Amino acid sequence: MPKKRGSLSRKNIIRLAVLGFILFLGTGLAGGIQLYRENIKVYKAAAESYVNMLCFQIAGIDIDGVIEHKQEIREVQKALRDYTITHDGSMEEEEYRKLTSDLREDVKNAFEAWYNIDSFVLGFGNICVDIQFAYVVIPTENDLVYVWDSEIAEDGFTDPFEHVPYSGKEKEHIVAVMRGDVDRDFFMDTINGERFGTALCPVLNEDEEIRAVAAIDISVSKIRIAFMKLIGNIGIAIFLIMLASIMVYHYVVRKQIINPIVTLTQSADGLVNNLQKDGGEPIRVDVHTGDEIDVLARSFERMDAKLMDYIRENAAITAEKERIGTELSLAARIQKDMLPCIFPPFPGVKEIDLYASMDPAKEVGGDFYDYFMADGSRLWIVMADVSGKGIPAALFMMMSKIMVQNFAMIHNSPAEVLEQVNDQICRNPVEEMFVTVWLGVLDLQTGLLTAANAGHEYPILKKPGGAFELLKDRHGFVVGGLSGYQYREYQLQMEAGSRLFLYTDGLPEATNAQGQMFGIERTLAAVNEVREASPQEVLEHVKQSMDAFVGSAPQFDDTTMLCVDYYGANPEA
Repeated sequence: MPKKRGSLSRKNIIRLAVLGFILFLGTGLAGGIQLYRENIKVYKAAAESYVNMLCFQIAGIDIDGVIEHKQEIREVQKALRDYTITHDGSMEEEEYRKLTSDLREDVKNAFEAWYNIDSFVLGFGNICVDIQFAYVVIPTENDLVYVWDSEIAEDGFTDPFEHVPYSGKEKEHIVAVMRGDVDRDFFMDTINGERFGTALCPVLNEDEEIRAVAAIDISVSKIRIAFMKLIGNIGIAIFLIMLASIMVYHYVVRKQIINPIVTLTQSADGLVNNLQKDGGEPIRVDVHTGDEIDVLARSFERMDAKLMDYIRENAAITAEKERIGTELSLAARIQKDMLPCIFPPFPGVKEIDLYASMDPAKEVGGDFYDYFMADGSRLWIVMADVSGKGIPAALFMMMSKIMVQNFAMIHNSPAEVLEQVNDQICRNPVEEMFVTVWLGVLDLQTGLLTAANAGHEYPILKKPGGAFELLKDRHGFVVGGLSGYQYREYQLQMEAGSRLFLYTDGLPEATNAQGQMFGIERTLAAVNEVREASPQEVLEHVKQSMDAFVGSAPQFDDTTMLCVDYYGANPEA
């Protein structure tokens, strides 16, 4: 038991930890994403403001003149750099005038314009600490041409009009601004593992034509730092809340919930012991918390008392069911023994061959068949179906079978036999019970079949060399339905090689899982598939065909079949 209590405690601690982690993760991500978005807006606004200032500064410059004299500007820049390196970085105004005195006026103006903006860009990048890079470029097909750039080379000088290949997303954005597709642009990109936000602005000449693109790169690394700081603060807060929750659980929840549950578990073990001992007193649960668990404990005590009563009642019911099952099994054997089941039925009679079967839907059924000889040369054949199923139908079936056989020994006419049986049943009626009967007598010497049908299924007849066909004979009313009813009979001439197939409605009305019935057409098809086989093979094949059609659907009605072959009088002669 202590192990179980410890296991439950650990599970709850784990649940709290998981809940805390989920809360931490969800809150941290939500807050971090919101912080990221807000900071991006701030950085974007700053970058756009900076790039507008850069464009404003360039607005008064003859940028076309600068670009037109880019080669001369590069040469002057190189001369200044060489002079500065030679003289340890010092250059007086007089030396500068001497160095540029030989320049044409337009070249000198272009260089000074370039130099002034270059100085501004360098200073602008240094003053505004948020700016990572400030530059003005002219995009070409394969690279960027840097006109001004705040990045200083290792020797301390910028390299004007330097060609640098595109990197990341910058090409599509810079080219779009250069073409005038967009007036301003801002995009995010990662370069060498660092995240940048870049604002772009077109640089115009005096004719309002776009001649270059100004750009400001701002590092957004601070956003990541703020995000991680937020996650850390949230993590600490969640950890403290989770720690406090675990302490509350350990000192309060355990006392109020876990210990009473342990007591209930012990009581459950006591209940199991009582059940194993097949008796004992109802258990008492020592839990008095005054809350829902207290109510549960009282319910547990009532459940234990009712369960023990139920077990005692169930034992008695089970014993009764076993007794009924034994009696049903005995009834099924008695019913089966009442039906003739020896085949061939009359070994000394060569004029016929006969086979029959009955499959009840329950332990006992209401269908029955019968055949017996009278006067040594007449074969009586019975196929009947009692309304209902189970024991009432089985009792009614046995009564009907005995009466049919008894009256058949007295009368020669099937119609008279049915009338006598019908009147006898109607004298002592059984509520809502009746029986459908096909009754015939075959003269083995002449082959004349005399039959009467009391509401039963049509017989199926096969003539010599032909196929099985449905014989729609005259139907009378069911036996036991109307006192004094007079039945009519008919005659058939059975030739040598003729075959008669009888059945109950359980065969054509057998239903599969889709609600489809086997039907009379499938029945005719099944018997015709083995039309020349023995009566036993015919019945077995029909049964297999019906079972294959029905599949796993349950059997709802008794299924009874009988097949008789007539070989003619004295077939051995």
